[in-house]
Amino acid sequence: MSQIAPQSLTIPTSYGQSLLTLMRERGHQEADVLAGTQLTAVQLQAPRGQIEGWQYAVALGNALRLDGDAGLAYELGLRSQVTKHGFVGFGLISCGTLREAIEFSERYFKTRVSTFTSEVSVVGDQAIISLRETVPMGAQRSLVMDMVLVELCSLFARVLGLEPGVSGWTSEIWVTYPEPAAYARFKDKLPLFRFNQAAEQIRIPARMLDEPIATADTVSMQLAIDRCEQDIANQIAKQVVDQTTASQVTARMQCRDGRYPDIAAMAQALLLSERTLKRRLQDEGTGFQTLLDKARYQDSMRLLANRSLAIKQVAQAVGYEDPANFARAFSKWSGSSPRAWRQQQDADGPI
Repeated sequence: MSQIAPQSLTIPTSYGQSLLTLMRERGHQEADVLAGTQLTAVQLQAPRGQIEGWQYAVALGNALRLDGDAGLAYELGLRSQVTKHGFVGFGLISCGTLREAIEFSERYFKTRVSTFTSEVSVVGDQAIISLRETVPMGAQRSLVMDMVLVELCSLFARVLGLEPGVSGWTSEIWVTYPEPAAYARFKDKLPLFRFNQAAEQIRIPARMLDEPIATADTVSMQLAIDRCEQDIANQIAKQVVDQTTASQVTARMQCRDGRYPDIAAMAQALLLSERTLKRRLQDEGTGFQTLLDKARYQDSMRLLANRSLAIKQVAQAVGYEDPANFARAFSKWSGSSPRAWRQQQDADGPI
């Protein structure tokens, strides 16, 4: 079995809060939506907080299992507000034209949602915004793409002061996957989708790039740029020098041949005694077993998304010789068995 790389990309807590709000409106309990995420509703209220990508994926999976409506991705995208994105949103509405706003989002959107990168080009009379994920998104790829692409179209429309529900959409969304069943119910509310294309893209008439933004303000825009640049600098510094022991353990918590490092091997790798490692993790509010379980859970979800692997193979890949023990552990982490989790991903539509 090849080495499984850890994932540490994050997204704003506002995404989790939006999902939780929608599910509350649909009559579901917070605890059920957040099962297995290691998150609380209070944590999601932090204005500039971040959660890990895997935590949102688990919450989204829970929501789909509870509600059975894959169309909630469209609804989440349509609900998005500029204010949801903090200083990035503030910068968007302060730009002089849509071209400036798109260029601004191309550089700074990644400070909010590091799971995607974007690139802008003009081909003929079309402006094309291509979106690419920075890591494989597994079973929920199409749902997350739907949400983000609709959200970006909504944001650009709102920046221009447009009301697509009244005047109609000027944008199109191109995606690589087939049309899901939920699209028919939301079709009249959404930009035109073109399925089975070569890439994920938003396309708008190039003439709109120089449309002025009524809320443009150079002073406000510079303030937003300064803040976003500081966020980028902070992220780079965190990547280069991360002072927490927990993050160092997480970075080394890699599975090789079905085995994760035990605490003795981890302490040796960090040039610490086992006692010191335990104490430092405890001081940071966590423990070695918690970090091991977290790594196993994330790796399990990525492997279960690969339908060519039997559940027994997934169990062995994350260190469980007995599939029954793996099933009990996975149920504790996620609230459902590995088989039920995989069946739910299948039921959620084409990936």
